[in-house]
Amino acid sequence: MDDPQVPNDTWEQFHRELGALQRFLGNDRAILNALRRNSHPIRRVLDIGCGSGELLRTIRRDLGVEVQGVDLRPPTQSVYDVPIQAADATRDKLPDADVAVCVTVFHHLAEDEIAALVRNAGRSVRRLIILDVVRHWLPLALFRLALAPFLMRIVAVDGCQSIRRAYTPGELRAIVERALAGTGVRLVHRVTPFRSRQILDIVWG
Repeated sequence: MDDPQVPNDTWEQFHRELGALQRFLGNDRAILNALRRNSHPIRRVLDIGCGSGELLRTIRRDLGVEVQGVDLRPPTQSVYDVPIQAADATRDKLPDADVAVCVTVFHHLAEDEIAALVRNAGRSVRRLIILDVVRHWLPLALFRLALAPFLMRIVAVDGCQSIRRAYTPGELRAIVERALAGTGVRLVHRVTPFRSRQILDIVWG
């Protein structure tokens, strides 16, 4: 779906169904719960790789904060009335915010891109919450059997590919730790029992 040749209507339909899948899997709720545990009051949340901006709308509605999104291919007009700008989060200056979230993006990136994104985010936010899938046979089997038959084909195929290309918890933690080496930041890494997701929570300062 990163191919610029993909028609806009297909891109928008894909992200609508992907948003519904994220809600069903509890990923939106996991992000909201993490934001509610912030040690300081939150005024603004940045979503890195925000797609159509649906998660930003949910964050704004439920937490009453300002929101901002960045994406390599932002929609021509956000259907959720949230501000989204085009940016490469591995190198472009990101909008300032109290917290950034990055949901199911890292499995699309190479190791050096992950490291660059983490370091770049640290220049604009005090906290970065990363949620991604886990490469493991169990979530792949569960997705194929319980979810894929009910999804549009492009989302089902993308979901299987995402799990196959994802990082194991050990791999992803090691990449992030190398990116943060010597900075003295706090890193918490959690994995759900069925390996449906992993969350890395990074706090600078």
